Amino acid sequence: MDTVVVGFDGTAPSVNALEWAAHRVAKHVAQLRIVTVGVADDDPLLDVGAGGVQQAHVIAPSAEIVASRVIGKMPQALLAAAAGATLLVIGAHRQRPVRAALAGWPPLRLASRSQGPVVVVPEDWSDSAGPVLVGIDDDDSSASAVRFAAAEAERLGLRLLLLHAWQMPSPTTDGAFAYLASPLEQKAVHRRILDDLRSEVRAQHPELNVEGALVQGAPSSALLSEARRCSLMVIGTHRRSLLEGALLGSVAQDTLMGSRIPVCVVPS
Repeated sequence: MDTVVVGFDGTAPSVNALEWAAHRVAKHVAQLRIVTVGVADDDPLLDVGAGGVQQAHVIAPSAEIVASRVIGKMPQALLAAAAGATLLVIGAHRQRPVRAALAGWPPLRLASRSQGPVVVVPEDWSDSAGPVLVGIDDDDSSASAVRFAAAEAERLGLRLLLLHAWQMPSPTTDGAFAYLASPLEQKAVHRRILDDLRSEVRAQHPELNVEGALVQGAPSSALLSEARRCSLMVIGTHRRSLLEGALLGSVAQDTLMGSRIPVCVVPS
């Protein structure tokens, strides 16, 4: 049986994360484990788990829901508690100041260190029956994300939307010659990437409604724009460091801080 772990501290973002997880286990047989983390045995945060169990039972009355108290520091303690779980779910305040990226914005730091998929639920999330959106990269870094998204869409009875964003490459210079592929040539290459993957997913999930979207533009902007009509966004990760993410503008950082729907980060 699948196990979904929720980090819960009674704040509004964690309540939203709990509600999202409870809706998921209500639609699919799984155990929901509510984890509270405290720095010591007498930490009052450890006592909020029982209330979380009651809230989750309202949404998923027949689900197996348990509360766990963990002593330690975040995010290490929560990651250790979620080891081996199918899914780790946390809440987040959206669009915190940029300084949080260099200091280690907690949701991004946790997602980058997790060995399994992490769903980050924004504080202004509301339930939706839109498709599951997954970002497709040029390399194989999104393969795990696609597998997870397809299984999730099939499990929940939702459509799957594969989005592949592409941009024109910079010209290459070889002596006195410079070559720049035409936009039509580049678009054809990326169309084949999307179409091949769509055919592959359809073959593996014949009952699943699989759609494709090819967008010219930055991946994070394309994902955030398309997410307006979706219920969940799934992205892969290259496991870059936080500093590299801040300097290079990682898709994970941009989407996590800007998305109004839950984002699932799936490690390669």
